[in-house]
Amino acid sequence: MEVKVKRIIPIIIVCILIMFIITACNIKKDSQEVKTGDQISTADVDNEKASIDDDTNNDSAATNDAEFELIYNPPVGGSPENIGKIVFASDAGDTTQADYDLFVMDPDGSNKVQLTTFGKFIEHPAWSPEYSRIAYSSNVDGNTGIYIMTADGKVNMQLTFGDDNSDDKFPTWSPDGKYIAYTSYTYGDTGNTANLFVIDIYGKNIRQLTFLEGVDDYASWASWSPVSDVIAFTLNKAGDEINGRLYTIKADGTEMTEILSSNEIDLGDSEPAWSSDGRIIYFISNRSRHNEIWKVDYYKIIHNMTVTDDTKYDDIGLIQISNLYDATNIDHRPRVSPDDKKIVFYGVGQDWKNIGTNLYTINIDGTGLTNITKSIDQNEWPDW
Repeated sequence: MEVKVKRIIPIIIVCILIMFIITACNIKKDSQEVKTGDQISTADVDNEKASIDDDTNNDSAATNDAEFELIYNPPVGGSPENIGKIVFASDAGDTTQADYDLFVMDPDGSNKVQLTTFGKFIEHPAWSPEYSRIAYSSNVDGNTGIYIMTADGKVNMQLTFGDDNSDDKFPTWSPDGKYIAYTSYTYGDTGNTANLFVIDIYGKNIRQLTFLEGVDDYASWASWSPVSDVIAFTLNKAGDEINGRLYTIKADGTEMTEILSSNEIDLGDSEPAWSSDGRIIYFISNRSRHNEIWKVDYYKIIHNMTVTDDTKYDDIGLIQISNLYDATNIDHRPRVSPDDKKIVFYGVGQDWKNIGTNLYTINIDGTGLTNITKSIDQNEWPDW
């Protein structure tokens, strides 16, 4: 009997050991499954990276690398030290080769700082809502794409990639800083077309907003309202005899609406810019037979969308702001200061003997025209 007990005890011990090993393996397996599940859930909630649109075919776009952490997650509270500074593109006027880079400076033209040194047609900069990032377009390898960089220029990330038949330009930020709208130009043998797109800051979830197909039809100069999902832009239709019409569209591609209408031949309204409260749209127009800065009360328009040639200017707050004809030829890009007191644009002025492209500011009532760059350089595409 004692011998049998001695034989049974080792068998029992071995069985216990086997059961312990099996239990430990299952616990480890369960632990791994729970951990993986938690990671996926966090990604879904925090940054939407798990909901990538497989149809975008944008595999070369940026991924969630630690390198781009400041692009994806700007500092809490933003960078208030940059509020009021003007970012712009500039090409040295004493060179024969165009090598635009980005600069930032104070609104009086002082404290100019160079942000980039690529020298590859870096243009169309746009401040993010929190002033910690700058979106821009750049032609690096023969194709123009959209990029994002930190406000100091130290971290750069390519967002879209053009090809031999297309270019992406003119980025504009959503109010929450998570999306960018831009114009994509498609080139063909018989002519070109431009449409609006939206993409998230991870380079994913591309959405086409407009679907122009005609030759020389353009949806361009997009400007996202700082307080809503409405994007203002210019629509040019080939053969329309109208140089440009102001439209708005929602960020999901719905409710595309013409906000100013006219049957006047050669009329052109273009390049909209918003006031900080999203109520006023400033734009360039030749309604006075030469290009000037105008404004319209978007709030009044959306409450009375029937705007015709018979609509009185006062009814929708349509007012000519500037009177630049004898002083400066405005080229492009009116942008409003954060305090809504001034407008910046670029053009060629008689004050500088029509040499170089300079940045000018005016008060919102059209007074106080000031050349803030005063150089023979090509200073262009300001954003405030």
